[in-house]
Amino acid sequence: MIKGIGQHRAKFYGRFGPVVQSNGPLLTLAQIYSQKAREAIAEANTFRVDTIKIFLNRLPKSLDGFRLVQLSDIHHSPLTSSEFIEQIVAQANELKPDLFVLTGDYVSHEPEYIAPVAKILGKLKSEYGIYACLGNHDHWTDAGMVVREFFRNNIQMLVNEGFRFYAKGESFWLCGVDDFGEGLSDIRKSLRGSKRDEMKLLLAHNPAIMRRAAYRNIDLVLSGHTHGGQVKLREPRASVLFPNRRRRFSSGLHYRGETQIYITRGIGTVVVPMRYQCPPEISLIELRATNI
Repeated sequence: MIKGIGQHRAKFYGRFGPVVQSNGPLLTLAQIYSQKAREAIAEANTFRVDTIKIFLNRLPKSLDGFRLVQLSDIHHSPLTSSEFIEQIVAQANELKPDLFVLTGDYVSHEPEYIAPVAKILGKLKSEYGIYACLGNHDHWTDAGMVVREFFRNNIQMLVNEGFRFYAKGESFWLCGVDDFGEGLSDIRKSLRGSKRDEMKLLLAHNPAIMRRAAYRNIDLVLSGHTHGGQVKLREPRASVLFPNRRRRFSSGLHYRGETQIYITRGIGTVVVPMRYQCPPEISLIELRATNI
């Protein structure tokens, strides 16, 4: 039986209750953190639609304005309810994109959540369908089962493979790789059959693949994995992709050479049912041609 998030909230507040109700110097501090915890739990159960325009040199002219919605890191589990995912799907369908793409981590650890999340995500409707790639948590749970259940719900999983995607009389190469963190990504294999000069869009759960994608002349990578940080205790700061080798990148649009990457904050949570200064994201991506 799948449990809701309410039980976990009750346990969390139960731990804070005795401290908040006590007297002494810890009272004010506990009240502050208790309020922040409530805000963080509430934020995890809201979402935001972020609209991103991405300009691509090799996008065919007739595909200028092509719209896709990216969803990632659903993490269906005791921390992310089916009701919340249903809300996400309903909102995503209202955006009426040309295409849906999903970039991994559909569950956290429990295999009993795979079939339900696949069924919910199968309700996404667009003219050109739904394509997806695997994430690390899918492997930690049961990647084979994820692929099978997604197939049953008309979601095409791209596991180190690609194909020529046709739309509106034009085409580009759409491909997906297995999880980079698990050492299973094979970009070269995913590009087999592509043309050297055609636009290439890669679905890859882990943005750490960026360097390899740039080497293979990928135009656009769509990733998740980071949750945007999930809990940001400091004020957001402007960041640049690869300002040095030690600095990580967590969300937004970045580039390396001619290759761009968009990293979504994703939908669900792990470890704790909280997000702070980092709301769940439905990414509405508009592809724009620069050669018009």
